[in-house]
Amino acid sequence: MILILDDHPVARQGLCAIIRMNKPEEEIFQAGTVREAVGIAEKTEVDMAFIDINLGKESGFDFMAWLKRNQEDAKTFFITSSSREEDFIHAKKMGVDAYLLKDAFIDEIVCGLKVVERGGKFYSSALIDRMNRETDEEKQLKELTEREMDVLTLMSQGCSNGKISEKLFISAGTTKKHVSNILGKLGFENRMEAMLFANKNGLIAQRAREAFRAEEIREERRI
Repeated sequence: MILILDDHPVARQGLCAIIRMNKPEEEIFQAGTVREAVGIAEKTEVDMAFIDINLGKESGFDFMAWLKRNQEDAKTFFITSSSREEDFIHAKKMGVDAYLLKDAFIDEIVCGLKVVERGGKFYSSALIDRMNRETDEEKQLKELTEREMDVLTLMSQGCSNGKISEKLFISAGTTKKHVSNILGKLGFENRMEAMLFANKNGLIAQRAREAFRAEEIREERRI
């Protein structure tokens, strides 16, 4: 028996149709909540479960954990909109057999189904590529000095060279040199590319928030 757990009826129906095209004789059950999924699984043994992670106020990880405790032989297939690296790593640690994003092509879903049936693991190529790019970005960031990280953080907030000099208490010439070094190390031609890079990178965003909060505290103390 195949079980589909997703809180969106249209998504369930679409996935059900894809599965039926390849396994027309297979019995397929659908659930919109973890409770419904557990209720079905308690009555009928699950061969494979297609699980969404974000289920409104619930999490597909909870049903995954229940399956691992009660039907450890069941194959698990996460198909979700979550491309968060933390979710993917957590799913792998729990022993998920496949992890695909909801915008995957039908052929990729079918391929994943066949791989899992043969006992293999199948992960979204788009997600793996994204994680590899993030790893490359992390390597690039390690090339920057602490001060260059400070400058890049302020650049990500849209600060001009003059404003950066003022905030970091450095000369205009020193700021210009730092910006030039940043562009060279990251392989960018202009500061706009560096700003976009900084804003999409979680580490830089975190540093920006911390810097902003520190400045607020300093302002409060002056008052």
